[in-house]
Amino acid sequence: MARAPQGSLKFLSVGVTGLAVHSLLFTALFKGLGLGDTGAWLIALGVATGVTWTLNRRLTFAPSGRGHLAEAMRYVLVTGVSQGISYGVFLGLGIEAPHLPRTLALIVGAGVATVFSYTGQRFFTFAAPKTITGEPVISDIPVA
Repeated sequence: MARAPQGSLKFLSVGVTGLAVHSLLFTALFKGLGLGDTGAWLIALGVATGVTWTLNRRLTFAPSGRGHLAEAMRYVLVTGVSQGISYGVFLGLGIEAPHLPRTLALIVGAGVATVFSYTGQRFFTFAAPKTITGEPVISDIPVA
């Protein structure tokens, strides 16, 4: 574990929490309320994204020095792309392996998207802004 990238274990813990929220809510909406795949997936994703945003900001990554709105927009962008990857795998498994339980397909998709998500969140969302010469911008403006 000494070779694990900085923050990756906390990120994975937060991700597992988000995946649990996404999976449980998806299953409740899909099986319990009878919503379709897409609607259940999107609603569950929205809730899980809120949970992971809060946990990653508080537990995993140091403040970037950007305001909450700028950082949130970056977070949503990275999450959107990584969830697009996850959803593509989810849909692909539905076509190629229709016998596979839908919740398992959701979990596999999330696993595939995790590497992109960690990289994007660490080096884009929560990275300190840089000057044109590549130096970190240091600000005395509070971000909390």
